[in-house]
Amino acid sequence: MEKKDEEGGSSLRSKLIKTMISVILIAIVVAYLGFVSIRIIPSGFKGVVLTWGEVTGVVDPGLRFITPVAQDIVLMDMTIRKAETTENAASADLQEVSTTVAVNYQLDPGYVDVIYKTLRSDYEERVINPNIQESIKAATAMFTAEELVTRRPEVKIQFDTILSNKLKPYHIMVLSVSITNFQFSPQFAQAVEAKVVAAQRALEAKNKLEQIRYEAQRVVIEAEAYYNATVTKAQADAEALRLRREQLDSLILQWTALERWDGKLPAFMGSGAIPFIQIPVNETVKP
Repeated sequence: MEKKDEEGGSSLRSKLIKTMISVILIAIVVAYLGFVSIRIIPSGFKGVVLTWGEVTGVVDPGLRFITPVAQDIVLMDMTIRKAETTENAASADLQEVSTTVAVNYQLDPGYVDVIYKTLRSDYEERVINPNIQESIKAATAMFTAEELVTRRPEVKIQFDTILSNKLKPYHIMVLSVSITNFQFSPQFAQAVEAKVVAAQRALEAKNKLEQIRYEAQRVVIEAEAYYNATVTKAQADAEALRLRREQLDSLILQWTALERWDGKLPAFMGSGAIPFIQIPVNETVKP
């Protein structure tokens, strides 16, 4: 009897252990399935939902649940990214130019699923870098080597326009471009440097000539002003002398007349409106 009881107790413990193991396994499976069904989409990304490998939707940042095994979520970076490359090209005058450019771009949020379908996640290597290189060559060929330096803003605009048109069909937006460096052959660089030096010297000579011309004009103006002032002063002196002479001539005439006067008043006979009054004057004045 005791032996049967022992066998029964052993069987019960065995069943209990098996039940506990089963519960634990089920809990592990449930936890695993719960874990693998959770996806976290970080800020600055969008999630492309794949169901059995096919794109079935796009989800925004946050906590998302998927069907394990059947579904998955691929992260697509929606932040502004930078691509930088250096490319050898030829200018309009067939000078070899090595150009370094930097491009800031961003995926179009409304076409994330399309971008993934056509390019997957390696869009930079498959589309962006090759088109940057082609755009550099196309823009560089529009300008001479000298113009690439002197007209850099125009070169940048042309490069931006060409690249934007090339990437637009792929729903990739070009936000800004910058040309960080132009590298020419040593011979051309020396020629450009010599030309710049010559232009600077010519400009200095021109400025000096303009200064000399200005000084000459200033001297002429001062001389003319001095001449005009001298002439005006001379004319004024001559006029003053003439007036003095007229005054002196009148006084001299009066003085001469007085010296020649014999003391007799002049007698006047006439038929004017004023009657003639004759004043008798003794010829000899006696004391």
